[in-house]
Amino acid sequence: MKKITLVVGIGFASLFSFGQQKSTLNAPQKLVNPKLKTSSNHIFAADPSRAFSGWLNYALQLDAVGGPNEGLAAGQFGLVFPDSTIIAGVYTGGDAAYPQFHKYATMLDAKNMPLQGIVSNSSFTLDSVAIAYGYLRTLASTVVDTLVVTIIKQVTASNYNMGAPGNENYQDITYNFATKNVPASMILGTYKYFLTESDSTNNVGEIYIATPGIPTQTNGAHIGAIVSFIPGYSYAITDSISEKNAFYQFSYEQNGDNTDPTYYGGAPNDFTGDMNCSYVLPRDVRYNINTSGWNGYFMPSWGWTTPYGYENHIISFKIDEILGINDISENGIKVKQNMPNPFSNTSSISYELDRNAVVSLAVYDITGKKVAEQNEGNQISGKHVVKFNAEELPAGVYYYSLTVNKNTSSVMKMVVIK
Repeated sequence: MKKITLVVGIGFASLFSFGQQKSTLNAPQKLVNPKLKTSSNHIFAADPSRAFSGWLNYALQLDAVGGPNEGLAAGQFGLVFPDSTIIAGVYTGGDAAYPQFHKYATMLDAKNMPLQGIVSNSSFTLDSVAIAYGYLRTLASTVVDTLVVTIIKQVTASNYNMGAPGNENYQDITYNFATKNVPASMILGTYKYFLTESDSTNNVGEIYIATPGIPTQTNGAHIGAIVSFIPGYSYAITDSISEKNAFYQFSYEQNGDNTDPTYYGGAPNDFTGDMNCSYVLPRDVRYNINTSGWNGYFMPSWGWTTPYGYENHIISFKIDEILGINDISENGIKVKQNMPNPFSNTSSISYELDRNAVVSLAVYDITGKKVAEQNEGNQISGKHVVKFNAEELPAGVYYYSLTVNKNTSSVMKMVVIK
């Protein structure tokens, strides 16, 4: 088996042990870690045309009002540094602790979002990314540190399933120990942001980085971002990070402290389809000495034991869904996204038949339970509209499909608000 859910520390001191509370390298006391307050940039409102344009972040949607894990997330900072030759702190026993994370990443599955996302299999463009962070400066203002954001593409051959009990799916992000980077074939673009004193913050900050030149992502592809910190100063093995400039990732532990994450399924009765995942490059993988099968890979949230505080990084993606590619055609039927969406009372679902057929509509909740069924009877070939009334359904995320002569269309998502 390539990977197991076991993490061990290396060389300097053991940070983690299987099934036990893991130590974490906390930021200095003056750097607090509340939840990121959702700004207007991250409000999950619908465009009546259903062509999505805006910010998507899986963790923020899970925790948002109306999200599946509303209000449960616990925020935490994690030190990010290019290597482990600087002292990050001390353990309670007095031994030196070294940086544990050297890069971090998130993959976005824009079609499987809890509250709002693109229509399944639509194409989209990436406009920019937003990085939630902590950054403390001690050195002179002439020192300029660099934040590097690498945008990576979906590689379906690298999809991986963790197996029982959860059958969690994610895409591997491969890491080359010799080059200290991901393969060039995965990279869509690399962008640099120069950190200065104006970026220093005692709280959660957010940096916006434009990503021009990223090609259109087709068929609802996943897209990812890898974040690296490059210090603008020299350092020695005896130096302490508290005397230098330090950069911290900001992440959510999805369901509160010392809990396992949950995943959000992409179709009724299929909760293994969600590919939204966050990753870190831990120091044993960085130095190619991991003994648990993770050498050569960023480690996903699914690979850690329960008391892990960095399950979902707050890396947001601003995307624009491309108009005209929001219908799905198969089994003799072309189904469009319901409009309006979200909606409170009624919504219309347009579809087109290439032959006469018996048609019915089925609606499911997020557990896969069928909550509504509507028989349309015999329909002739051509264009039709189903009016669906959700007055008796509570607010939430639902899925629908049409059955045509016992063949089922692709499943699509609708959101009911009250």
